[in-house]
Amino acid sequence: MTEEKKLDMAVSNSENAVDESGVQESHKISEANGAPSVEKAQEEHKLSHRNRAIAIAVIFVIIGVSLIAAFIWPGWARHSADNGSHVATGTQAVVSVDPVALPQDATDLEKILPDSVESYARGEVKSITAWESSEPTEEYQVVYTNGDHKADITVTFGQWTSADYANAQYTSLVSALKGDKKASGKVNVNGKETGAYELHAVEGNSEQSVVVWQNGTTVFQAQGPANAVNNFYAKFPY
Repeated sequence: MTEEKKLDMAVSNSENAVDESGVQESHKISEANGAPSVEKAQEEHKLSHRNRAIAIAVIFVIIGVSLIAAFIWPGWARHSADNGSHVATGTQAVVSVDPVALPQDATDLEKILPDSVESYARGEVKSITAWESSEPTEEYQVVYTNGDHKADITVTFGQWTSADYANAQYTSLVSALKGDKKASGKVNVNGKETGAYELHAVEGNSEQSVVVWQNGTTVFQAQGPANAVNNFYAKFPY
């Protein structure tokens, strides 16, 4: 082979090597450029999933807070008896009397009245003014009956603009009770003290008892047969 052909072949081989090297290098660069795109897509997917989870959790928290606020805001809540004497025993009572429906324009305060308490059904709710001197925003009276009117329990209740005003009314009512005290204690809602109660015999009538309690901005007074008022208070939900 001539020196000229050897030289031509050497140049050709050198050019081929450069071309292959360029292709390989180009391929590596392409792969390198593609890798960050895949990782970025995966990272964005994870971030999107995390954001959705956070958004769902926030929604549930908002719903929970709204329910709690709606329950507590009016100034009352379901109470629990903290005295053993309040716990009713025996089989579940049978209500033999139909409750009287609440008026169509019933207020939120009226709506807390249960249809029945033990064997007692709610009667007609009437607006009264017995406590008007303490300036309640609302005041009502309702009779719960089991069909025997001698055993009726009369409930008087009202609401004030603040718990302090309600407490002043509660204190006034309790100080007026002259019969023997049978029980007293605190009213607690979810572990928080919202008021107090006192149960007394009715002066001059040993067969009757009266219980007065405060729950937040509301005050209740229930009077009826001594053997029924205690359980009535224990089962009354507010």
